[in-house]
Amino acid sequence: MTLEEAENYFGSLYRVCKELKIKQPNITAWRKKGYIPLLQQYKIAELTEGELMPDEIDPKLIHKNK
Repeated sequence: MTLEEAENYFGSLYRVCKELKIKQPNITAWRKKGYIPLLQQYKIAELTEGELMPDEIDPKLIHKNK
């Protein structure tokens, strides 16, 4: 799942932060790395009742050079 998908679903990055109970710098770090950490993807999947699904492969493994 992408940050843009989460933002579109919740309506804003602020709402993503609020729903996940995290602070804005986390979102900034995700954008810089180019992915949402897998654990947070699972939380988003739960919050969206499966409308947004986590990646099948841990994105950290794909983006490890960033």
